[in-house]
Amino acid sequence: MKTVAYYSGKIETKNRECFVGNQKVDCPQTGKAFTTAGDKLDLLPQIPSLEKRSDPVVFIILLAIIVFFSVLSIFRIKIFGKTLGEYIKPIWYLILISIATVAWQYLFGLKIDDGLISIRISQLVWEICIAVSAYKLIKTADFGYGNLFFLGVLYSLVIHGLKATVRYLFYEKTFLYLADRFLYGSLLVMVTVFIGGSMFLFFRQKKIIK
Repeated sequence: MKTVAYYSGKIETKNRECFVGNQKVDCPQTGKAFTTAGDKLDLLPQIPSLEKRSDPVVFIILLAIIVFFSVLSIFRIKIFGKTLGEYIKPIWYLILISIATVAWQYLFGLKIDDGLISIRISQLVWEICIAVSAYKLIKTADFGYGNLFFLGVLYSLVIHGLKATVRYLFYEKTFLYLADRFLYGSLLVMVTVFIGGSMFLFFRQKKIIK
């Protein structure tokens, strides 16, 4: 039986061999970008200036997001012709399900040794929530592509903003890794929103859904 050991720490290269401390490990695959801690990057290249952490910066970002949505709500500012309440009220329970799914992933899903099947299933849950949200808002609130874009932004902040916060606070990840995962996750959200939304808009135009 082959045993695979996991070593956490910064990967250093010596004579074309990779080490975490004094332990020799497999070097990251060529052609792929990794952080200095060995985390794989899906979209961003290695950016040394982002290989850091800063509590004040994170606090400012979170505060800015809270203030932004508070202003939208209090002053009933319209985004693509709809207020924040018009986006959230019809789908509030789907947003809560998405948040609960993210919480489950970190509290239980990562502890289940099933080859990440549980994580993939939980990801499918929030993808379904996003698609159902697009359908519901198109059907009941006459949403268009601009509204779908903001819906994607909203879900990106809710799902992947929450994930980024958890990774920063409890997994000590750097800004580079957080930015990469947030952008990658947000891309999945946008693809889900626009593929599902485009299909539902087509059905509405053809009078298949009313």
